Amino acid sequence: MNIAVSKSLSEKKRANLAAARKAWKAGTSGASHYPLVFYLEPTSICNLNCPMCPVAMGVEEYQYPEQIISLDLIEKLREPLEYGLRCLLSGGGEPLMHPQFVDIIDLVKKLEMEIIFNTNATLVDEEFAKYVVERGVDCISVSIDAIDPGIYRSIRRGGEFEQVVKGLRLIRQARDKRGAQKPYLNMQFTLMKENLGELQSLVEFAAAQSINHLVAEPLSPIFSFDMSYQGFFKEHYLPKSQELVNLLRGLEREAKSAGIFFSSHYFEERRYTERCAQPWINFGVRTSGRAFLCCGTTERMGSLTEQSFGQIWNGEIYQGFRTAIASGKYPEPCRLCLQEARSPWFNHELLERE
Repeated sequence: MNIAVSKSLSEKKRANLAAARKAWKAGTSGASHYPLVFYLEPTSICNLNCPMCPVAMGVEEYQYPEQIISLDLIEKLREPLEYGLRCLLSGGGEPLMHPQFVDIIDLVKKLEMEIIFNTNATLVDEEFAKYVVERGVDCISVSIDAIDPGIYRSIRRGGEFEQVVKGLRLIRQARDKRGAQKPYLNMQFTLMKENLGELQSLVEFAAAQSINHLVAEPLSPIFSFDMSYQGFFKEHYLPKSQELVNLLRGLEREAKSAGIFFSSHYFEERRYTERCAQPWINFGVRTSGRAFLCCGTTERMGSLTEQSFGQIWNGEIYQGFRTAIASGKYPEPCRLCLQEARSPWFNHELLERE
């Protein structure tokens, strides 16, 4: 996913990128470089109550008293962030519920990083829309799982479809007024048994909203191994079939005619041939300070409230993941991730950047 207009990197970012690429190719367990990608979870709370969300389900691993990330916690990562290329301001909650979300964006943007965040867009107002355009936020991914207002309401519980349409319109108007290309708009559609019929009007809606990238994804088994989440997954998951792939290929052609990039993991196959890059390029932090590797594993890599960045990044758990993956011995969550073809392709293109 190339979400930003390519620009030259600073000398230290370029040197860090080269070191990360070298370490990944060599499969070294230790890391003398900084991560290329940071995940900072702004909040662990949401204004909606979606049935497929582990947070809304009350899954224990996603419940913690620190519901918003503190700026002090982010400051602990300031030096590593200076070497990073991309920051994803997303996690288990709705980022716009953080009272200082714009301050977080300001901090990261000053460090010349690409910014991506996910939102349900129900809280976007005119002021925020103007802000993200003026600050040059690179990509906003909006979760929309139905075009029919009733079906949307049943999935995105607590939200109204018209709120989302309004939020998208405000961003689009602010972008057009400034003559800006960014933020790049990504529409994320989670395909389940309940909303299969919504696919027929998906591209037409996306075109009307000036969506740049339309994604139709399956429910994922990797976000939590809690029994309640796994139970929901098994009941609502729409398995891959040739009929479904043909339908999605038709949407892909329709989207291409409308100037929209279309993608789906339903198109992909299990791939083990290339080493997953995530342990060499990713570093994530929950609102509680708990460090995580990527959205594909719930492994606790450490805690920034108890350890320094360096102690975690070169700690036993991170090094263990690098050693295992370098030798092709993927842990179970990683195998499931590869089965879905989610990794090593996401963020992987950064390693090819010059």
